[in-house]
Amino acid sequence: ARCGYFCCGADGSIALATGALPAALQQKYPHLAGATALTMADADAAGIAAKASGQFAVAQFDAGGKLLQVTSLQMSGMLDSVFAPAAANATLGLSYDRAGVPTFRVWAPTAKSVSLQLYPDATSASTQTRAMSRDAASGIWSYTAPDASWVNRYYYTYQVRVLSRWAGNTVVDNSVTDPYSFSLNANSQRSFVANLDSAALKPDGWDHHPVPRLDSPTDIALYELHIRDFSASDASVPPAHRGKYLAFTDQDSDGMRHLRLMQQSGLTHIHLLPSFDYASVNEAGCTTPAIPNAAANASDQQAAVEATRGGDCFNWGYDPVHYTAPEGSYSTNANDGAVRVREFRAMVQGLHKQGLRVTMDVVYNHTSASQQGPLSVLDKIVPTYYYRLNAGGGITNDSCCADTASENAMMAKLMIDSVSTWARDYKVDSFRFDIMGFTPLAVMQRLQAAVNSAAGRDIYLYGEAWNFGTVGNDARFVQARQANMYGSGIGSFNDRIRDTVRGGGCCDSGSSLISQQGFINGAYLDPNAQSTQTKDDLLRLGDLVKVSLSGTLRDYRFTDRTGAVRRNSEIDYFGQQAGFAAQPSETINYVEAHDNQTLYDLNVYKLPLATSMAERVRVQSLGAAINILAQGVPFLHAGQEMLRSKSMDRDSYDAGDWFNKLDYSYQSNNFGVGLPMAGVNRDNWPLMSPLLANPLLKPDSVAIVSARNAVNAFLAIRQDSSLFRLRTAQDVSERLRFYNTGPQQVPGLIVMSIDGQQPRRYEGARYKMVVAVFNVDKVGKSIAVPELAGRKLAVHRILLNADGGRNARVGNYSPVGGKFTVAARSAVVFVEEAQ
Repeated sequence: ARCGYFCCGADGSIALATGALPAALQQKYPHLAGATALTMADADAAGIAAKASGQFAVAQFDAGGKLLQVTSLQMSGMLDSVFAPAAANATLGLSYDRAGVPTFRVWAPTAKSVSLQLYPDATSASTQTRAMSRDAASGIWSYTAPDASWVNRYYYTYQVRVLSRWAGNTVVDNSVTDPYSFSLNANSQRSFVANLDSAALKPDGWDHHPVPRLDSPTDIALYELHIRDFSASDASVPPAHRGKYLAFTDQDSDGMRHLRLMQQSGLTHIHLLPSFDYASVNEAGCTTPAIPNAAANASDQQAAVEATRGGDCFNWGYDPVHYTAPEGSYSTNANDGAVRVREFRAMVQGLHKQGLRVTMDVVYNHTSASQQGPLSVLDKIVPTYYYRLNAGGGITNDSCCADTASENAMMAKLMIDSVSTWARDYKVDSFRFDIMGFTPLAVMQRLQAAVNSAAGRDIYLYGEAWNFGTVGNDARFVQARQANMYGSGIGSFNDRIRDTVRGGGCCDSGSSLISQQGFINGAYLDPNAQSTQTKDDLLRLGDLVKVSLSGTLRDYRFTDRTGAVRRNSEIDYFGQQAGFAAQPSETINYVEAHDNQTLYDLNVYKLPLATSMAERVRVQSLGAAINILAQGVPFLHAGQEMLRSKSMDRDSYDAGDWFNKLDYSYQSNNFGVGLPMAGVNRDNWPLMSPLLANPLLKPDSVAIVSARNAVNAFLAIRQDSSLFRLRTAQDVSERLRFYNTGPQQVPGLIVMSIDGQQPRRYEGARYKMVVAVFNVDKVGKSIAVPELAGRKLAVHRILLNADGGRNARVGNYSPVGGKFTVAARSAVVFVEEAQ
């Protein structure tokens, strides 16, 4: 405010001196490196903690005392300096003493008061209010219950009186749930007084059930699965369990039989899409729309989904409300806080029983709501602190929602504490981090140490290490992005193998969906009507495939298409270094994920229209083979092994059960069930419409089962020999070699050997040598590899027996000249038995 020449209404003022920003602060806040520092005297600084609940402004006056300019402050740095050190090791949320008596703690250093509101059940009015006490050093408010009678019965909220910039810099009374909630009532209105150690919240046998063994991260094979997709349409699952956690306890359902077969082949981890508490499904009465029986290329089906998608039961769930509570829509009773905890654990236990570990997809980079919104939590307790702010004080939304600021100490603590809870108390085995590049690398490294300690075992971490947004290129901190992950031991998704194998980029539209063919679906060797790719384009793709087959390791060397010996990091990937990993475990290899089109749908665009269904199955299987046999960690999208289609949808996050259907009875792959959701797809409807209407593009059960068998065969081959799961970069450099390289190579043919005996016998190899030959041409190929002459190589027995023995003539080896013959569009593994 201004009163004449002066700023009025203030309770006091502090003189500030100008100067350069100290080096330590420039390092901590690189985006402010050129800013002027305004410094207060030490005596004034000592009193800031006591003033934290008030409003701060910085004003500039001229020599005569006239106000020149005034601005609000961004307070996160001050709160980190003043309060976070004392709060860093505190237990926030609920904790219990030996008698089971709960203590409630919430970090609210700027609050004027905080009280605990208690509710006897999920719906009744509040019956008790208890004032909470503030610790001046940490800014933590706490209250200890008189006894244990509230536990696993009562619900609670906090009443926080706080000055909020989001309320026009007025003091507001916010009723808010606990950001550390273990569970809630339906639609996240009240936190549940849950004791995760109590027997009432555990399924039978929980405490001592065995977790499947894992010897090395490179032994992992991932399967990305949405909980509702898994069983919503499975008639072999009891109706009450469909789309729920408990479907994973129905061991004889079609879906569980399918997962069991994949596990027996070599699958190790089920990666579950978001299963924490999220905002986008009504937990108290979601609906499933009736879909009209319309043509395969009609828009009626998507219109029916669109009309109800705000209230239906489907969403991917990338819109967090509470990070450490299970999602209620997957439980059989969302309004009972004990049920979702117990059933989530039953799901984990059911998967462990089948020899499968569990990965959680976690989304700490944003929340679904902020400021004073109905589902806002963090901003109602410490306004502005938990979010990344731009220069004007607004919240950035590079993630498409309100970006959290894990560079701030207490947001990092919330993230680390949350992951530790899931690993320790729910026995989750691995975590995938959404938009991991928005998190400081140092925070991810601290989190790795903390979660391993909490779980008492090694927990594998991986994530989307993309580089973009306000924090891009390390603008505010050293990010957990691909270029920085070298040596971290944390996995990064490998877009090199994705784009090279299937063609184009993640977000193509229009004619590029057709013209940009990939390594497996016709580049140069089988051009479609719009492709103009050259032989050199195919050879470039081949070099990038070799980079991925060798683990995308930064320093692995091979002979490229020009005849030069280059490191993987010297191979170009759209202006970036193709090789980025220090060890194979730092690479997540995938050609399909929940994002973007399925591989089957992309192949519908890219393969020549006349390509037979049998050939389409071979192309799909070839993509899976490259993905699975590459060094690193293979990642499969659920249904990829069954030719999954989303009726060509590019972004099915809210496209309902209809477009996301999985059929574990193998009767349909869901192609041609209508034009996909208008949203991001409408502009491409003219391209899709004739394809969706073409009955020759819809596979039958025989084709679907054949594709499944091929994926399981390659998983089994990977599991059969540790040579496809090499532990270290040194192992790869010493043992893996490519042939048919340089300018005279046969295009579209990759020959790769892995030595099981030199320079020493490799543990678990089982063979003297394995050789994988990948032929992407539409015709069979033969090639002589003199370096491999005179060996006793034969097609792997698993491959010979796959798909009912129909692969018996897929390949041949002659020791004379080292001649390999492989069928069209096939991946063939040859092995030489150890003596």
